[in-house]
Amino acid sequence: MTSVVTPDDVGGATGDRDPDRAVHDDPALAPIELPETRRLTRRRLRAVHARSRRRSDAKRSGAVLAVAMVVVLGLLTGTGHRPRLGHRSRTSGPASAAPVVPPVLLAQRDSAGHIVSLVILSPAAGGRGGTLVLLPPGTMTQVVGADLQPVTTAFDLGGAPTLLSTVENLLGAQLGDVDVVDAAALAALVAPAGTVIVNIPDRVEKVDETGMVTVVYPAGPVPVAPGDVGHLLAERGHGNDLSRLVRHQAFLEAWLRRLHDKPSAIPAQPASVHRALAALAAGSVDTRVVPVSTVGTGADGSDLYKVDTDELPSLVQTAFPGAGKGGAASRPKVQVLNGTGVVGVAQRVEDKLGPSVEVTLTGNAASFDFAQTQIVFYDRNEQPVAERVQKLLGVGRLVLSRVPIDVVDVTVVVGKDFT
Repeated sequence: MTSVVTPDDVGGATGDRDPDRAVHDDPALAPIELPETRRLTRRRLRAVHARSRRRSDAKRSGAVLAVAMVVVLGLLTGTGHRPRLGHRSRTSGPASAAPVVPPVLLAQRDSAGHIVSLVILSPAAGGRGGTLVLLPPGTMTQVVGADLQPVTTAFDLGGAPTLLSTVENLLGAQLGDVDVVDAAALAALVAPAGTVIVNIPDRVEKVDETGMVTVVYPAGPVPVAPGDVGHLLAERGHGNDLSRLVRHQAFLEAWLRRLHDKPSAIPAQPASVHRALAALAAGSVDTRVVPVSTVGTGADGSDLYKVDTDELPSLVQTAFPGAGKGGAASRPKVQVLNGTGVVGVAQRVEDKLGPSVEVTLTGNAASFDFAQTQIVFYDRNEQPVAERVQKLLGVGRLVLSRVPIDVVDVTVVVGKDFT
């Protein structure tokens, strides 16, 4: 039987106690302040209001952007051109007989160490073909320890593992591995395939401070040597990140066609990338972009985007065979508060919880003196969610709070019992 602590139990008052639940009068629980400190609450509310104002501004300017977005997203979602690699269907043969090949996040970093491109290689359930999922680097999401930030901030803060768990939390899909490559490593991946002919959809131009325009890549078929791939993908040109993703799509599809015709050109290492590329090259491949809308620009002039939460579940269900039936739409929202003072504990909690829940808020608890992890829920109907969180963490006591909160379903106050 699961024990639930209510505020009445903690405070010693009579209250409405559930006769089917054990009553605990542990005085150590009395100082609990939930769900977060007042200062953090005010900061959250200011952020919510600021995002609401930005959304209103974005709607007013969205009409002009929408036309360009339709063209770009049409290409990226497959309504433009879609590669058909060979004649074998992705559903040929019994899917259950084929080994499951986990998706791989392939991230490219520039010479300064910043992530400039993100693509997920997601093989189909049958091991033949699959989906390339392109994620704009400026996509805003919850990054543990940094609140709402571009997804690439996760790499700056915690390296490849943090980037992987952040992308999983964003999508609600389990990925198998992450491979972060610089220009040299990317060239080594492509080297076995040799020079690839890439049909660049639009001319790539650069404009210097004097206004002089330089054509970096012309539109049309362009031979791209392995050593030039990093520049082809990283060069932003005079457009935005969405227009650059169309160029990424063109290269990835050309590379996969070469790998289909020449399987020996599939790079042997890393092993996870080899398996994913081999599966994709063996069948038909769709290219999809995570559905986003623009919300402005960052301090460095980069484009920032907001995920379309209405469209995301459909992409996840289509692109990731292992995703749950409910997908991203049905994931409970969880807040993680550090009640220990240990650096990095919220990230470890997110790793434990996995993509079946969405960590939407992180921060510090009212104190760092929590001996036991508290899993707080705000409605009896959410108790099964709290119990699932408790099972995933392997520790914690359920606490029913009578103070309503409408931004999360469960708050985890991490205690010293979480190791």
